[in-house]
Amino acid sequence: MHLKQSLLAERPPGHQEERRRNPRREVQGVIFLRILKSDLRSAPIRAFLMDLSASGFRASHASKELCSGQEVAFCHDAGNGMARVVWTRIDGHSVESGFLICQGKREE
Repeated sequence: MHLKQSLLAERPPGHQEERRRNPRREVQGVIFLRILKSDLRSAPIRAFLMDLSASGFRASHASKELCSGQEVAFCHDAGNGMARVVWTRIDGHSVESGFLICQGKREE
């Protein structure tokens, strides 16, 4: 399983000013998430990476359990570690979340 990467296109017209500190790259790959400090004993969440930066990532998944402030352990081809859920957007059956990496290591 390998990540496919590309630079994201320029933001569309009328889009809000970019506030990210680190450039992000569009990626395609699988990422596994496990909710930490949860009373629920849920199975790992299989998600799909959408973009990645030095400080975080965005993933699509089917879990409606993830909400802002939760910490997760993550594992994907480019590294593993812990991250905090910054936002989650649910649109019907489609769910996306943005994560801030708290600690992790990148595979060389």
